[in-house]
Amino acid sequence: PPTHTAAELNNLVHRAHAAGLSVVIHAIGDAANRAVLDAIEQAPEGARSLPDRIEHVQLLHPDDVPRLAQLGVVASMQPIHATSDMDMADRYWGTRCQYAYAWRSLLDSGAALAFGSDCPVETLDPLAGIHAAVTRRRAGGQPGPEGWIPGQRLTVAEAVDAYTMGTACASGETHLKGSLAPGKLADLVVLSRDIFRIDPDEILDTRAEMTVFDGQIVYRTSA
Repeated sequence: PPTHTAAELNNLVHRAHAAGLSVVIHAIGDAANRAVLDAIEQAPEGARSLPDRIEHVQLLHPDDVPRLAQLGVVASMQPIHATSDMDMADRYWGTRCQYAYAWRSLLDSGAALAFGSDCPVETLDPLAGIHAAVTRRRAGGQPGPEGWIPGQRLTVAEAVDAYTMGTACASGETHLKGSLAPGKLADLVVLSRDIFRIDPDEILDTRAEMTVFDGQIVYRTSA
């Protein structure tokens, strides 16, 4: 059951927007996501410095896919959830799964994707998430070469962008983070392989050789 009634949710979002605050709301099912989008649509625009955000966005009705972009709502999603939960999703959502973990549909609609891990529920490793976003397969290859609902797969570049610029967009820090550019923080990793060129399955065997935080080396392998 929902944590809040529609009236309660509408009131909370209205009060937040009226006070100049953005909302971050967890929603998984298609009804929950529609309720959140309805509440945001009905609330006053307000003078907010950050975009509204929905955490998880795991299932959408096709009519609601374009609404995130239309309302400026960030889709904060965790790619590893798709491969972890696909059996359960098929069991309970059936044909609705065509719009489950719908990264391609959301990105093509113009929505901002912000990828994360949901750690400690899932692994903190972003490379595992990138692999899931690109292949929609588990480490063992399930459910097959094309992956689960392959039409929702992303390219490596799109997945990396969701982990970098997408998250900077969600935090209102695109001027400071998300890309390597003059005036921004030098936050980066040096990987053991070029994930833009290797077979996507090899992403899982890729490791961080060096981590740079704000221009300072904070980790490097002993080799």
